[in-house]
Formats: sequence, structure tokens, C-alpha cells
Amino acid sequence: MSFLSGLRPSETGINNNDTPLRDKLPDIITLPQFFKDHGYQTEAYGKIFHQGIGDSLSWDFYQDGPKQRSTYHFEENTRINDPYDGSRRGRPYEYADVPDSLYTDGIIANRALRAMDQFKRDRPFFLAVGFLKPHLPFNAPKKYWDLYDDPSESYHRTSEKPHGSPGYAFNNSGELRKYHAVPKKGPIPNVKGDTLLHGYFACVSYMDAQVGKLLAKLDELGVTENTIVVLFGDHGYKFGDFDNWCKDTHFDFDTRVPLIIHHPDKTGGHTQSIAELIDLYPTLVEAAGVAEPPDHLSGISQMSLFDHPEQSLKTAAFSQRPRKKVYGYSVRTKDLRMVKWVSRSMQDSVVSLELYDYSKHPVEQENVAYKDEYSDDIDHLMTLMRKEISR
Repeated sequence: MSFLSGLRPSETGINNNDTPLRDKLPDIITLPQFFKDHGYQTEAYGKIFHQGIGDSLSWDFYQDGPKQRSTYHFEENTRINDPYDGSRRGRPYEYADVPDSLYTDGIIANRALRAMDQFKRDRPFFLAVGFLKPHLPFNAPKKYWDLYDDPSESYHRTSEKPHGSPGYAFNNSGELRKYHAVPKKGPIPNVKGDTLLHGYFACVSYMDAQVGKLLAKLDELGVTENTIVVLFGDHGYKFGDFDNWCKDTHFDFDTRVPLIIHHPDKTGGHTQSIAELIDLYPTLVEAAGVAEPPDHLSGISQMSLFDHPEQSLKTAAFSQRPRKKVYGYSVRTKDLRMVKWVSRSMQDSVVSLELYDYSKHPVEQENVAYKDEYSDDIDHLMTLMRKEISR
């Protein structure tokens, strides 16, 4: 809801997965709606708007993914899986020896490929394809599992939690615990964790193959050199790191995401400049050159990085995450991350602070928020946070 509106959660007022954007902002011009209003064919397949993608103001046509989050094929899983009952889900991984098209992302890819064949050639198109993988459950055709022997050899978990961090800074791996044969509480055994990691790797390769099909279709249609392509994820992941699984924290494991932008008229390269997902809206508007962006956007265009990748367009990125009784606001600069936790019943009451120094270690190891030598850093980060998210 944030990146599609170009607004931060504190601005949309949406802090969960179940609130439709129009319930809070009925007149908002979404990213696809902007392109639709400027003559583009806009279509969506898979998971785009989290609370369903059925927004007629945004899309000329949309089709959500299969009703089950991921199709199961092993009898033992189809028997116990109930996609509408969190307590009766199948196992958190599966690797049936079936074609790509029999698991969810293959279905979504094929729908998008058919749409590309049918687009009118006298109008530009805006196509959004929401692949589910590598989301739980880690289900992918067996051939993708067979690409890896033991992924745990190339991924080393950071099992120890950062010293001095409050308990609510972590999650309870609750998303994973909804699946069959996963302990409802306590540690996730390493043996099962390694199998899950194997499944995650397989799903990344499976999704990558589906992306490849879409790019090949651009070549087939002869429109590659006239098409902007963006690949990104909506969150990171933990594989038993900090004795946690899945997402749902402010740590770098969860908040850093991949972002690749291809513009046919620009030279590629890498940049260390900080970017946020709310920057996608203004970036795509400038990249397409169709009109001036709406006034409500909180992000900034990243297009100048193509010509000057050495520059830093932003000094910080921000994230927001609720807990039952507290709400966390995070600010991340090149070397530091501060998390301010406030009481949800008394919004102005700061419950605790976290500060991590990435110049000392690339993974959070110690909360240094209460060390005197960081007091100036805290003041600076508080100023940035008040400016950007009014907290």
C-alpha cells in the first residue's frame, strides 16, 4: 500500500495486511492509476496490492494468483492443507517433479505472458507481475531443488541475538509456525532449518526462471529496447538468524530488499546511494517521461543515478513496524540504524531505543543507543525521523 501510493505507512494510516487502500485514501492516485490516466494499458497478475489487487481505478484488468498461496501436489500436503485456516497448513516446503506451470508462480507467469501477446501495439503498457516466491511455503518443481546440494554450506546463520536489544525487536517466527511439522514454540531444529533454506534457494531459482520468461517475451515481441523493467522485493528474510525466522523486524535482514532498474536508454551500473520503495513511483514517472508526477509523493526519483551513480540522493531510509503494545520507527543511514519504540497507547512515550553501528560489524551485534559516545548520532537521527515521519 505504501509503494503503490507513494506514501509512508504513517501517511496512509495502514499498518496491517487487511486494510484496502481506498478505505483510508479513496481519492489517492496510485502508481498504476497514474499510468492508466495517461493512456497506458494497465494489467496486474499475482500479488500486487496485498489486500487483493482488484482496484478498478488502477487496472484495466487484474487477476489475482490462485486462491491457495501455493499449490501443493504431494498427497500428504493436499490432505492437510487449508489455505483459509492458519492452523491447518501443509508442510512449509515441497518439490514435486512437475512442470513450472503446476506451481503458483508458473501459473502467474503464463497469465502475464498471454497478456503480453494480447496488448495493443498502438498503446504503451504498464504490466505488474506479483510473484509469490520465495514466500512460504517453499514449494517449487524438483528440478530447482536439484540445483543445490547443501545451501547451508554457503549461508552461515548469525544465531546470537544482538546484545542489549529489547525482546519486542524480534519476532517469534510465527509465520513459519503455522505450517505442519514445525514446532509451535521453541527453537526450529537446524536439520529442518537447512531443508527450509534449501527450499528458499530453490524458490529463488524458480522465480528467476519465470522472470526470464517475461524478459524473453519482450525480445520476442520486439519491445525490449522500448521497455523499462523493475525487479524488486517487498521485504528481506531471516533463516534462523537471531534465533528468528521470516520477516517482521527492523533488522537489516528484513528491511533490505533487491532493487534492479533497467532503462533501455541508460547505461547500467551499481550505486551505493540509499533508496526506498516509495521512490519507485516518482522514478517510474520520470523514467517514462509521460507527465509531471502527482504532488502527494513522499519519495524522490532515482533516475539521476544512471548518469551519476557515485552521488547520494538520500542520507537515510525509514521503516515502520507495529507490535501489540509498541510501535517501532526505524531510520537507516550508511553506517547506523536507530529504532525508536513508542507506546501504542501513549504515542509520545518513547519506550526504548536501539542503535546499531554497521561500521563496526555488518550484522547487528550490540545495541549501543545508551553509550555516551553515540549521543550526537542519536540526536541527528531523531531529527531525521521527525522530519520524515513526524515521530
